[in-house]
Amino acid sequence: TPEGRTFYSYVSAGCAQFFKGENDLSNLISLENGTIYISATETALHCFLFRAMGEFNSIYPNVHFKILNNSTMDSVNAVKEGKVDLAFVSTDLQVNKPLRMKKLREYHEVLIGGSRYIELKGRKISLEELSAYPWISLTSEALTRKFLNNYFADHGLQFLPDMELATTDMILPAVRHNLGLGFIPAEFADAELKSGQVFEIKVKEKLPERNIILIYDMEYPQSIAAKEFQKFLKEKGN
Repeated sequence: TPEGRTFYSYVSAGCAQFFKGENDLSNLISLENGTIYISATETALHCFLFRAMGEFNSIYPNVHFKILNNSTMDSVNAVKEGKVDLAFVSTDLQVNKPLRMKKLREYHEVLIGGSRYIELKGRKISLEELSAYPWISLTSEALTRKFLNNYFADHGLQFLPDMELATTDMILPAVRHNLGLGFIPAEFADAELKSGQVFEIKVKEKLPERNIILIYDMEYPQSIAAKEFQKFLKEKGN
C-alpha cells in the first residue's frame, strides 16, 4: 500500500543494520564457541589435517574439533548421514550429488626397508626385483591396497604381501623390525628416515602421486565454524 511503502522507507535502513548486526553477532559467537565435526583417514590427518587445524586454531583458538578416524568409505558415509560436517580422505574417488569433493594437496609415498635389507640402499631397483622380497601392506579391503594392486598390475606383476595390517601407522614399526618392505606416506616416516632406523628404497617405476581430498555435502546446513574452516582451506590452497 502507499502507506506501507512510506513506512518502509523509514524502517528499511534500520532493519538492514539490525539484521547485519544479528548475523555478525551469530558469527562471532560461533567462532568463539563453535565445534567442527570431521571424519578423516590416517593419511589425511598426518599429511594435511593436523597442520591445517593447528594453523586455524591459531586464528580461532576457541573453535573445537571433533575427529573420527575412519576409512575412506566410512568417512564418505559419515558425511552422507550428517554425522560430520566434513570428511578428509587420501584416495581419489567419485562422489555423487549432493556430495562434492575438492583436492587440497598432493602427497607421495616412499618405499622403506630396515637394516636386514641394507643391500637395497643407494640404487634404483625395479619392481620385478623387489617382488622377491617380503612385503607389508594394508588388508585387501583398503583402497590404498587396491591402489598398490593396480600399480603392480600396470607393470605386469601381482602384489602379494606377506603381512597384512589394519592401519597405515602399523607399517612403519613392522618395517623397522625387519618384517618386510612397505610403502608409506613420506610424512609418516620422516623422523625414522632422518634417524637411520629405516631407509628409503628408490624404485625405478614411478609411483603415481596421490591427493588429500575434502568431501562435503552441498545441502547440509553447516555451522559458521565449519564454513569458516572451509574458507580457510580454500585460501590456504591458493
